[in-house]
Amino acid sequence: MGTNLRPKSLPTFDSLIRSGLLVLLSSCCYLPYRTGTFVFDDSVAIVKNKDVLNSDTPLRELFRHDFWGTNLTDASSHKSYRPLTVLSFQQEVKRYGLDATHMKTTNWLLHTIIGLLLPKCFRAVSGSRRSQPYGFEYWAAVLFVVHPIHTEAVSGIVGRAELLASFWFIFGVIIYSCLLKDGHSSIRSQVTIILAVFICTIISILCKETGITILATCAALDILKHLNTHSSIRSILKNNFLMARVITMFLMTCVLIYCRLWVQNFTGPQFRDKDNQVAISQGLTKILSQNYLYSLNLWLLICPDWLSFDWALDSIPLVSSLFDYRLMFVIIFYTFVISILLRTKARTHVLRGLALMVIPFLPACGLIRVGFVIAERVLYIPSLGFCFLVAFGFKHLYNKAKVRWIRRLIGLGFGFLCLLFVLRTIQRSAHWTTEHLLFRSALRIVPNNAKVHYNIARLATDHGDRETAFAFYKQAIKLYPEYEAAHMNLGNLYRDIQDYDRALVHLKKAIEFHEDFHTAWMNLGIVHAAMKNYDAALACYQRAMLKQKHYPNCMFNLGNLYNDMGKQRLALATWNETVHQDPHHIKAWNNMVNVYDNANMQQQVLAVTDRALKHLPGNPTLLASKATALAKMGQFHQAERIYADLIAANPQVEKYHQNMGVLYHRWGKLDQAEHLYREALKLNPRSEMAKTNLAKLLATSAKRRGKF
Repeated sequence: MGTNLRPKSLPTFDSLIRSGLLVLLSSCCYLPYRTGTFVFDDSVAIVKNKDVLNSDTPLRELFRHDFWGTNLTDASSHKSYRPLTVLSFQQEVKRYGLDATHMKTTNWLLHTIIGLLLPKCFRAVSGSRRSQPYGFEYWAAVLFVVHPIHTEAVSGIVGRAELLASFWFIFGVIIYSCLLKDGHSSIRSQVTIILAVFICTIISILCKETGITILATCAALDILKHLNTHSSIRSILKNNFLMARVITMFLMTCVLIYCRLWVQNFTGPQFRDKDNQVAISQGLTKILSQNYLYSLNLWLLICPDWLSFDWALDSIPLVSSLFDYRLMFVIIFYTFVISILLRTKARTHVLRGLALMVIPFLPACGLIRVGFVIAERVLYIPSLGFCFLVAFGFKHLYNKAKVRWIRRLIGLGFGFLCLLFVLRTIQRSAHWTTEHLLFRSALRIVPNNAKVHYNIARLATDHGDRETAFAFYKQAIKLYPEYEAAHMNLGNLYRDIQDYDRALVHLKKAIEFHEDFHTAWMNLGIVHAAMKNYDAALACYQRAMLKQKHYPNCMFNLGNLYNDMGKQRLALATWNETVHQDPHHIKAWNNMVNVYDNANMQQQVLAVTDRALKHLPGNPTLLASKATALAKMGQFHQAERIYADLIAANPQVEKYHQNMGVLYHRWGKLDQAEHLYREALKLNPRSEMAKTNLAKLLATSAKRRGKF
């Protein structure tokens, strides 16, 4: 009885150990630095994406918008169509709020689940009929879990798209492996399996576009499986069932590509030239540069030290000459690949690994134009094949070695490689906790990337570090003189310190390099308005709104211009249009309140605040304005209730105590007024207004006592 139970219990315990090791390694790599903030693309795709923030967005709208929340058919759309990924963000924000730590933890969980599925997936790829607990397929999964190239996909929240697409990719391969294991499956079972893989492909595509390669990968694995058992290509072509499956999956892929293009109205994205200079290059330069990128992508998998959040502009200079030393790496790359292919006629493991690495990389290989030169996240699925090949290579060396100490050395070598990867992944995941660390880490890798310097300057501006911002904006412009966004932001910095002449120079350059740059036109108008060049400012605002039809910020600044020109009616009408375009534009609401308040039109103040509070319920500034208007109209009880609620909700805000003190002062309740003035001074001892009001109140009280 004991001998019968032992074989059944051991595999269960052993599988727990194997799974536990994968979970432990994934946790060591990512959990220590899962805390942090939204960084880089997270801000646009999540923090500023209305589809994510608004849980009431209809599902049909998600399927009409791109990854960034723009209508997919708009000319400005990036055409990145990932509605299921956006839906996952939306539901997570709905349940747990805008929490970067929770979202990073979800990414880690997805990566871990993928790691747990991989041993089975790799056994399907290798065609192994026997499940060896610690076969090379398992160690390939270990290598995948700890590989540093995956840090961007796991630690960068927008990498969720890669993770979800990869999950369905792996699931699709596992399903198709049922067909590969049994070469004599019935037609019904074959159809069922292919349909299941087709569904996985659709779901994967709706998570990210790279899912389109699932069917092609399965077809390649099917062909390679038969290549192992037949002596010639001709015999494969005569296999009617195999060819029927391959043709079916090819047609399915074509249908999905057509549907994908139909969704975006058969229009392509408008990428900026500086994002991917290789894509816009021509002739020999394009061929050489693209092939150099292939070798560089492989190098990042072999030695993941050069990791950067961005590789645009001159991060990788074009290879335009046959005498460029970098062609040596291209030659080494192709020599390595060809030698493997020539030496592995009977080793379909290598061919399968190459298929698993190359086919998922095809969407990013340059056949179609993409908006990046290199992106670590797109190597997430191709790295499946790389890890498979590396583990198989170690296994081959291990089996070939006959001496025990050499075998141990090979095993230690693999373990040391995994340890190095774990340490590098931990280091890299720390970089993804904040934008400051992320941007600074890129300086070592791509010091000539103007975008890196630009982002460091932008971040410094947000933190009020003007000295750093000036230095890095200037360096960005030095590296890329036509960098319109850097010119505009540098011009805005000069405007902030009231150096209007230099501000004009840089803002005009921004427009010179990008004539349709509506934000630069608006900022140029702001500078002209500050210099009292009202006609020039008006022309700039009109030009900005000509380029951007829906532009509430520009409309707001136009209202400010009319107000400065003494045209209050036009200003009010313009601010009304601002809040019509953006009902949450608090500055426009406040400006309307101020104009009416200055004209002592308190009834209009109440009307404006009531309108605004419908869109911004509970906004303290609007409530304070409403209470002040009520007090000026003598409706003290209503004003008192509002101020009491404001103080209860914001007990540390000095101005609410002070304003309620003014209310009681007008009301004649001097004791309550004095108490509130003193409370305001406790919160802010330097408040001149509270001191002045308290002095007036004490003088009034002294006069009253003198009369009596």
